[in-house]
Amino acid sequence: MQAISVSEARKNFKKYCNAVVEDNDIIIVSRNGNGKENMVWIDLKAFNELQKAKENLEYMKKLEESFREMDEGKVVIKSMKDLEAMADE
Repeated sequence: MQAISVSEARKNFKKYCNAVVEDNDIIIVSRNGNGKENMVWIDLKAFNELQKAKENLEYMKKLEESFREMDEGKVVIKSMKDLEAMADE
């Protein structure tokens, strides 16, 4: 992991892109030095893995909420006949 300034990123753009893609390095680019406007360069594979982990976490939260509602009795019970009737509407 490397932390660089925007001017350094501009000067050596190809070098840092190669580090990300070829070496799986992570580059933190600071826009003004205060840490509030930083960005992170990662390769596409790492990004996709992060997105998948985020989606999995969101799904797990929904499941957890559903189980909680079920435990609290906040469910509606429908028979197969009821569901088929709803589908025909």
